[in-house]
Amino acid sequence: MTQHTVLQIENLALAFVSHDETQEALRGISLAIEPGEIVGVAGESGSGKSVTALSILRLLPPQARLAAGKLEVFGRDVLALSSPELQDLRGAHVAMVFQEPMTALNPVLRVGEQMCDVLLRHTTLTRTDAQALSLDLLHDMKIDDPARTFASYPHELSGGMRQRVMIAMAFSCRPRLIIADEPTTALDVTVQAQILNLLRARAQATGTAVLLISHDLGVIAQVCDRLYIMHRGEIVESGPARAVLRRPQHAYTRHLLNALPEGKPPRSRLSAAAAEPSRSTRAVVRSAEPLLTVENATIRYPREHDFLGRATSFHTAVDNVSLTLHEGETLSLVGESGCGKTSLANAIVGLAPLASGRITTRADALRRGVQIVFQDPQGSLDPRWPAWRIITEPLTVGAHPAREELRAQAAALCKRVGLDPNSMERRPHEFSGGQRQRLAIARALSVEPKLLILDEPTSALDVSIQAQVLNLLLDLQDEKRLTYLFISHNVAVVRHISDRVAVMQAGRIVESGDAAHVLGNPSHAYTRELLNAVPRLLT
Repeated sequence: MTQHTVLQIENLALAFVSHDETQEALRGISLAIEPGEIVGVAGESGSGKSVTALSILRLLPPQARLAAGKLEVFGRDVLALSSPELQDLRGAHVAMVFQEPMTALNPVLRVGEQMCDVLLRHTTLTRTDAQALSLDLLHDMKIDDPARTFASYPHELSGGMRQRVMIAMAFSCRPRLIIADEPTTALDVTVQAQILNLLRARAQATGTAVLLISHDLGVIAQVCDRLYIMHRGEIVESGPARAVLRRPQHAYTRHLLNALPEGKPPRSRLSAAAAEPSRSTRAVVRSAEPLLTVENATIRYPREHDFLGRATSFHTAVDNVSLTLHEGETLSLVGESGCGKTSLANAIVGLAPLASGRITTRADALRRGVQIVFQDPQGSLDPRWPAWRIITEPLTVGAHPAREELRAQAAALCKRVGLDPNSMERRPHEFSGGQRQRLAIARALSVEPKLLILDEPTSALDVSIQAQVLNLLLDLQDEKRLTYLFISHNVAVVRHISDRVAVMQAGRIVESGDAAHVLGNPSHAYTRELLNAVPRLLT
């Protein structure tokens, strides 16, 4: 590599050491990034992608041990930097976009305050100039109302909006290297396309280097110059991104590509183990009475308050929406972040009040019969509890099963969602983002619900685990006539799993119907815009 190499890692090894065991996380990692390059790292959850990224800025926990290797940023030995030198490096010269924005943002500070703090720490801007630049950055992230977002707390924003805030903060100090760990996971396809174009344009115009960690091979194909494939702490294949994806040499890379839903028959079993998928023969037989009925639902949130704390203006998140869902079918809601999908899902389970309208479920689908899997797994799991207790928590409501019975059921549920039953004693922070999402899915399945509301259930999952979860959902639906309200921005997943699709824009449903028809021959301009923004794996 040249003397101008932005990032150079050679033979890096890392292990996590506890009082009773040593867990090897990285073995012989070598990679490099030149100015202006966008380099992708792909692999399954737990393969070492995020650990590699955290190593670059020495953001690892105390039990991490860098056993060997070379790690240089701009020619400086990161392993030899002092704490003040690291603080100057972080943010000003190297910025990081974390996978889960809700845990990366301070929940007690408004977004604008957090953005300004970064600028005031690393630049000579005045507070007024920092505020103006922050608003401009939010506008660049295609946020319709930057002033409202600037004044909001993180919990008042959708997952996609929070991720856009994180990306805006990463750009704020004009860093020379951006480490983006799943930066578009929570973004809808139109905003994802805009952000990816922005990343590429910035890399080309300013020489900013980007290390892009993603399980979305379509995203990598669209923007990355080179690609590294990681598996079990090692790099198993590397090269120009399109060459690796078009002509994969390693069996594991071929396995990842085979697990994707793109190009597969709808509702077929995906190849989670590199085998030829078989076709599902299920046919939807609609029940006479809908399992779920939403009639003219409207949801509003207070926007401004008077000096007594009374709301004086409102933001309409869901505007006069009606839909029905029958037993055994899958209805998918698609639309941009902030369009009202999650608000509607929360209202169905009683977590958001209706301003007007009505939501009814069939008598046998009340209480336990309706379960939800949230978009942000970290925020929905008790950090103090081991995995087995989290998974079986719904089983203890109104009952007192024996501890061993709960552990046995937790082990069975772990196997169903692709988790190692031997990991049941771990706390949520000891799992990767994808593994935490599988915990949330296992918990929802524990009470065998009639209706499962899935809010971006596969957005944090690597492609092979996504294939396992989609296969699982289809199998459960075939066996138990489960009903799904499936919220996703992944059009390939929606096309694969859905019977019907409803497209939401600005709180309203603008198009709905049979999935194949809506996605294959859309009638509304907004639906066509969404489909045109979907990244293609190979074009």
